[in-house]
Amino acid sequence: MQIKDLSPREVYRYFSDIVTIPHGSGNTDAIAEYCVNFAKSHGYKYDRDASNNVIIYAPGTLGYENSNPIILQGHLDMVCEKKPDCQINMENDGLEVCTDGINVWAIGTTLGGDDGIAVAFILAILDSNDIPHPPIEALLTADEEIGMLGARAVDCSKLTAKAMINIDSEEEGIIIVSCAGGVRSTCNIPFESENAPEDYKAYKVAIKGLRGGHSGMEIDKQRDNSIKLMGNVLSRMARSSDIRLASLSGGGKENAIPSNSEAIILVSSQDTHTLEFSVREYLKLLHQELSITEPNLQITAEPVEYQGKAMTLESSRRLIFTIHQIPTGLQKMSPEIPGLVQTSLNMGTCVTNENDLELRFMIRSNTGSGKQFLLERLTSFTEYMGGTVTNKNDYPAWEYRIKSDLRETLVKSYKEVYGSAPQITAIHAGLECGILSGKMPDVDMISFGPTLKNVHTPNETMDVASVARTWDYLKKVLENLK
Repeated sequence: MQIKDLSPREVYRYFSDIVTIPHGSGNTDAIAEYCVNFAKSHGYKYDRDASNNVIIYAPGTLGYENSNPIILQGHLDMVCEKKPDCQINMENDGLEVCTDGINVWAIGTTLGGDDGIAVAFILAILDSNDIPHPPIEALLTADEEIGMLGARAVDCSKLTAKAMINIDSEEEGIIIVSCAGGVRSTCNIPFESENAPEDYKAYKVAIKGLRGGHSGMEIDKQRDNSIKLMGNVLSRMARSSDIRLASLSGGGKENAIPSNSEAIILVSSQDTHTLEFSVREYLKLLHQELSITEPNLQITAEPVEYQGKAMTLESSRRLIFTIHQIPTGLQKMSPEIPGLVQTSLNMGTCVTNENDLELRFMIRSNTGSGKQFLLERLTSFTEYMGGTVTNKNDYPAWEYRIKSDLRETLVKSYKEVYGSAPQITAIHAGLECGILSGKMPDVDMISFGPTLKNVHTPNETMDVASVARTWDYLKKVLENLK
């Protein structure tokens, strides 16, 4: 069976075209041109900007000509990942897509259901002659997967609608009504160095085996931060011995909970047995406390050869105090949406530069005030420790609306199609709705989509039955927007 033979055929007709077009992030020229040609062939007004964002304008159908317009939004790019033995060049080649009638997948690569199915839905709506709908402004953004660059660049003055449906969620039956805003903060805390004392012995302290995870979606899962845990370990050591830091490192990305960290420390030769005993005893305590949440935790302190400078005793104490006490992790739960993390920050990376310790954080909040308050707290702490904070990639939260006409329409439509109520929720991570709501604060927004699994991996699958039900749901929503 070929995917173009799946139902709804009008959707898979376009999805089967999309998967033949290379459209990884940063490589969206061809897919943008495909959408422009679609608009031209249907006689629709369109706009394509320098970032490869495409807007297609379609009038309302009979009886809907004067209805309020709706934005249908998805993104054009996909994450390009493949298995080691896959020979496909994803910069130039289309995908080899298969189906068993239950799922759709690509051989050896990501499928790009995120967000190719949204583009297919939107084009199929615009292509139809028998689907009732209000005037549509189809917003197809570029490079969502590498920082939502298209949403950041798009000129929203070209959009007039006051309601928007984002089709970029990955679990059927869930309607998303809010997402976190975020900012990436880098804290640099200076230190002083000196030649290592001759009577000191060097140790490498390593923490590994932690579970790690996504700093938004899994920040509430009680997964320990290896850098923070290193601060706890070193602080305990410093209470029984005068230790000096030579280096400290951990983590890989601001938005990932770090699973590994290590430090090179120097300790007086007469204190080595005390230090080793302290590590063993502390590890026993941690295993008791973290046996459920971090069953694979390992902490080691092994002698190493080291020649070079170390931080002064005062600087060492100050930096150990910093990573021990600086805030990280879950900060506040939402009072409006049960189970939702509202505000958090993640100390994602740590590295010792020549003259300072650099800590990188991802701050998230589903409210603008929560993000600002937490940023001020982090800045205040860092400055008190003698450091500085720089921020980048600041984007707003998509805040929950107590009253939403669009949400009421989607709930009503869901009950008509499914016979039950949907789950209304929010996510503690970024969506394009966050960027776009910051640029269009008066636009009512909702996000939903069919079930996709293992996205961003070569094991990605798209649920065929879920696509069909979501298609029927989207059509019912548009019908009810009269």
